[in-house]
Amino acid sequence: MNLYFDNSSTSFPKPKQVVDDINYFITHIGASPSRGQYNSSLESSKLLFNCRNIMCELLNYNKPENLVFTHNATYAFNILLHSLINSSIFEGTPNILVSKLDHNATYRPLLKLKQQNKITLDFIDCNDRLFIDCDNLISKITPNTKFVIISSMSNVLGNIHDIEKISKICKEHNIFLIIDVSQSIGVSNIDLSNLYFSAIIFTGHKNLFSTTGVGGFVISDKLLQYCDNSFLGGTGSMSSSLINKDNMPDYFEIGTINMIGICSLLSGVRYISSMGINNIYEEKKHMLQNIYNAIYDVNDIIILNDVFLDNQNSNICINYKSMSPDQVSYILNKEFNISVRSGLHCAPYTHMEIGTYPYGCVRISPSIFNTKKDIELLNLALSKVNDYK
Repeated sequence: MNLYFDNSSTSFPKPKQVVDDINYFITHIGASPSRGQYNSSLESSKLLFNCRNIMCELLNYNKPENLVFTHNATYAFNILLHSLINSSIFEGTPNILVSKLDHNATYRPLLKLKQQNKITLDFIDCNDRLFIDCDNLISKITPNTKFVIISSMSNVLGNIHDIEKISKICKEHNIFLIIDVSQSIGVSNIDLSNLYFSAIIFTGHKNLFSTTGVGGFVISDKLLQYCDNSFLGGTGSMSSSLINKDNMPDYFEIGTINMIGICSLLSGVRYISSMGINNIYEEKKHMLQNIYNAIYDVNDIIILNDVFLDNQNSNICINYKSMSPDQVSYILNKEFNISVRSGLHCAPYTHMEIGTYPYGCVRISPSIFNTKKDIELLNLALSKVNDYK
C-alpha cells in the first residue's frame, strides 16, 4: 500500500463523500450551469450557487458575487494581473512588494512584468523565525508602492504569517493587498470580515479536498473598479450582447466551468465544516510533532523547520547529510512505497533563505487521513534510508 505524504501539493485521499458526490454528479446531473431551463442544468446551477456560498461562509465574507472560480490559484493571479495591467494603477511604473517566502505562481508573472519595465519589484525579508518581517515591509514602502502580494502560509515551511498585521499596514498606507491563501485555507481560520484586502486567491485541491482544476479569487469592490478583463466569451447570461457585461461573477467566469471540480469543492468544504478547522489543525500538528520526535536523534537527518511554532502547520522539512533530497525521495518510494516531495517546491527564494538552494529538501506533508500506523511506518523508513544508499 502506498503511503502518501505530499498533501501540500495535492491532498490524497479525498473524503469518501467527495468521491460519492462526484460520482452522483457524473451519473445523474452532468450538465453545465446557466445553459438551459431543463432539470439537470438547473441542478448544476444550484450546485454552483451553493459552492459559491459555502466558500463565502468558510471565509466569513458577505459578497458571494465577488467570489470568482477559475482553474486554480495560478490562473486566478494571472487573470487579475492581466485585468489590471492597463489600468491607472500601472501608470508611472508602480512598485510591488512580494515576500521572499512566496511561490513561483507569484514570482514568475511579476518578474516578467519587471523585465518589461512595467513594474519595479522589491522583496520583503523574513525574520529569524522565518515569518514575514512586518518592520521590513514598512521600510520597503515608497510613495510609488501600489501592491503588497504575499502567501499566507509558506508552502515549504508551513509557517502561517500574520496577515492581520500585514493587512493593517497596507490599509494605513493605502496599498492594495493580494493574499494567496492556497496553503492555509481549510487548515487555518481566515476571516475576511475583519481583514483589509484587495484580492484573496485560493485553490481547491489542497486542504479543501477538491479535485485538481478548480480555484479562484475573491476581489474587493475597490480593486474591481480598476479591472478590464481581457478574457472574453460565453457566460450563459445576457447572450444578446456581443460584449461581456461587467456583472459579477460572469465578468470573469467565461466559458464552460469545471463542474466536477465545483461539485468536489462543495463537498470538500462541507466535510471541513463537519470536522472543524481547529480540529484539523491540531490533528496535523500532532502528526508533525510525532515525526519530529521520532527522527530528532537520527544522526544523518537535518530538520529544517520548527513544527513546534504556534503558527505552523502542514509540513516538516528534512535533509540527509549523506544524500541529496532526490535520492532520499527515490529510496522512500522504491523501498518503502512512501510518497514525499523533494526539490525546490516552486519556491526558490525560500530555499535560499534556509540554505538549501539549489537542491532543496525533502518535504513531508501528512493528511488527517494518515493513521497512527502510517506515521510509525514513515518514521521507521526515515531511520532506515541510509541502509539503501
